[in-house]
Amino acid sequence: MEKNLFVEGVLPNAILRDLTEAEMAEYRRPFLDGGETRRPMLTWPREIPIEGTPEDVTQIVSDYGAWLAASELPKLFINADPGSILVGRQREVCRSWPNQVEITVPGNHFMQEDSPDEIGHAAAGFVRKLRG
Repeated sequence: MEKNLFVEGVLPNAILRDLTEAEMAEYRRPFLDGGETRRPMLTWPREIPIEGTPEDVTQIVSDYGAWLAASELPKLFINADPGSILVGRQREVCRSWPNQVEITVPGNHFMQEDSPDEIGHAAAGFVRKLRG
């Protein structure tokens, strides 16, 4: 918790472009004091379901995926190219969901940092279309 590993290492390496110093300062701001102020950055990754653990989160993700696969609720799938986590089989599962529009934007894991305008325009257009 002293090294701020997520903000200093994971985040910049999961974005295609280099974040500006001002952007990095904003990401650092909530965690400047170190120690316990950084606990969320320790707790959060432990809640990501990997190989069935933690079981409760894995079940929630599984149930939600099944619901999305059966639901006719309109969906907007924002695909990142090249992407990093949602690739391969997981990406194809998402693409199989019904009543879905897909767009692809340049991005890695945190695609909103690479393609904020494209994502914003896609979301706004999707909502406009829903409203008729």
